[in-house]
Amino acid sequence: MSEPEYTNWKDAWEAHASAETAHYVAQSEDELIAGLQAGAPDAYYARWTGFRRNGTLARSGPVLLAFLRGATGPDLDLERYHAAGALFDLLGFPDDPLPELRKRAQWALDLFGGEAGRQRALDEVEALLAARGAGPAPS
Repeated sequence: MSEPEYTNWKDAWEAHASAETAHYVAQSEDELIAGLQAGAPDAYYARWTGFRRNGTLARSGPVLLAFLRGATGPDLDLERYHAAGALFDLLGFPDDPLPELRKRAQWALDLFGGEAGRQRALDEVEALLAARGAGPAPS
């Protein structure tokens, strides 16, 4: 089957993102975790929808936290935004308005104390996970 022709970038983006989202939503939690830990590419930030739909706090929560801990630098801002969204969804927090802790956990802004402040916020997230029975990330 050949690639359809698109008249603009937005239609192409939405078609590819929709297909990739369907791919990740069809994956099991184990497959999602393995792909994330292996560094599988995700050009459309779709894996995070898979975690929201198929992840559990007990298993995926620590994996998402580990990802957020290691995802440093401004080039990973969007990855952190979406990963934090999936993690906070599993924790039962809304996307709108964004919880203050989520903002601090995803953005390494000077307003929040830079990267050191972000890591401190992740310590708070880790305490939330532990309080809810989520253990360390599987290796």
